[in-house]
Parts: sequence; structure tokens; C-alpha cells
Amino acid sequence: MEIDAYINYLRSVRALSENTVKSYENDLREFSIYIEKRGIGFSSFRREDAREFVRYISLRYKERSVLRKLTSIRCFYEYQLKNEKIAENPFDSVSLRKSETRLPAVLTEEEVKELLSIERKCFIDERDHILFLFLYSTGCRISEALSVDINDIEYEQRRVRIVGKGSKERYLFLPKKTVKELREYLEKRELFLQEKGKSNEKALFVGNSGKRLPFSSSHIIFDKYRSVLSWQKEFTPHTLRHSFATHMMDRGADIRLVQELLGHDSISTTQIYTHVSKTKLKSVYDETHPHSGKD
Repeated sequence: MEIDAYINYLRSVRALSENTVKSYENDLREFSIYIEKRGIGFSSFRREDAREFVRYISLRYKERSVLRKLTSIRCFYEYQLKNEKIAENPFDSVSLRKSETRLPAVLTEEEVKELLSIERKCFIDERDHILFLFLYSTGCRISEALSVDINDIEYEQRRVRIVGKGSKERYLFLPKKTVKELREYLEKRELFLQEKGKSNEKALFVGNSGKRLPFSSSHIIFDKYRSVLSWQKEFTPHTLRHSFATHMMDRGADIRLVQELLGHDSISTTQIYTHVSKTKLKSVYDETHPHSGKD
């Protein structure tokens, strides 16, 4: 089946993350059901059909989801075109309006301190604390953090090996305080795994069963602490990544350094994450404008 071949291509050739591949697959399965109900095949799908499909999903989904679905399907047809399965991409005539960029929530430095100061009563609390600390210290993606093995950490160099998108490797650095807490966590992790009979587990972050903490559990963890802290703002793994980049920029880090740490191929992507805070803007203004009255 065309979709299966394409999904295999995304996994094996393009080496996309499993979450990205699943997103593509879900969008394409939905599209497949749509055309099947209308008696249309992939190769017989035309531009007028594409415009009708856009109207169909626009009535059912928010703009962000519509754009994602159209991107998934357009890329699928581009793949078909390159493999000479079709004569034209029916979605070439469909304009993908650029959605308004919405910056994710960012924590203040005080909120980060509040998060990392929550009392820990058991190993799972300790694990959550280290997960938050690790994400904020490195700025890595949650999928990258959950894929880290204990042997990926180089304590003397205070760095950790990360495997990012497209299986690209990079090293991220750890503050001395984070290294110290990681060592303490590993001792507690070892005792916990012994109790679970999982002493051979390599994952840095483990779940209740003693196996690698699954991605699906991460948002449950973040929702829990958002409730504990009574925060009204959004709090997700991406919030800590964005906070990392914002706080680095606020303290004078060069954008290309932040780009490297975040693992972005393009600096334009980094600019989305590194907006300058209003406090920083006011500080710069007070320090530099001739009429600011700083004297």
C-alpha cells in the first residue's frame, strides 16, 4: 500500500522521530478514509478534489491542525511524484496560509526555582525533579531526554550525548549543580530498579515499572505539577525548552550558540524560541537611550 511504503521511507531513509512519523501516518490514514468513502484513488485524486478536501477539514479542525494535515499529504504526494507514481501533485495549487506564530509559555527564573524546590517524598518525585532540572539545564527536547542512557553522561566533562532529529548527535552541557544532583539521583535510581528487578535498565529516566519512561507519560507529569503549583499558564516539556533559550538570551548568549544547543538546522527556527523578554527590553532601553534618565 502506498502509505505503508511512504511511512517506511520516513523511518528508514529520512530517519524522522517516531512521534513525527506517527503524526504523518495518522494524517494519511484519515485522508485515505476520506478518499475511499468518495470512491477516489490516490492516483486519481485531482486539484479540484484537493480544494474540496481543504474545505472539508477546515470546517472540522483549527487552522494549526489543517496546516499540519495539508503538509503531511502534500509531502506524501511529492514523494509519489518523485517516484513517478503520479503525473502531478494535486496539492500544488493549494495555498498553505502561514499560521500566526504563537510563542509557547515561558517560565520566569523565579518560577523555575519554585518548580525545582517542590518537596520530594519518594523516588518518583526525585525522578520528576531531575527530569525538570535536566530539561531546563540542557534545553533538549523531551523525546531526546527520554532517550538518554546513563552511559551517555560524561560527568568529568559535565556533558551529555544527545541523539536528536534525523539521528544527529550533539553534546549538551550540565551545570555543576545538575551533575551533583544527577549522581545522587542515580544512587536512588539503582535502589529503585533493584526493587523492581530491573537492574539492567539503561535508561536515565524510568517509569513506575522500572522500564524507560514512555513519552506518553511526560505530559501527565507536567499536568500534575501545573496543578500542584496552581499555575494558570501553559506548562509542558516545551515550556522548559523555551525557558532555557529565553533565559540564555536574556543573559547575553549569542543566538548562534543557542541555535547549536537547541539542535536547530536553521537560525530562523531559533528566533521563534528566543524572543527577548519585556523586562530585558526595558533594561536595555534604560541602559542605552540618552533620555532614559539612568544618570
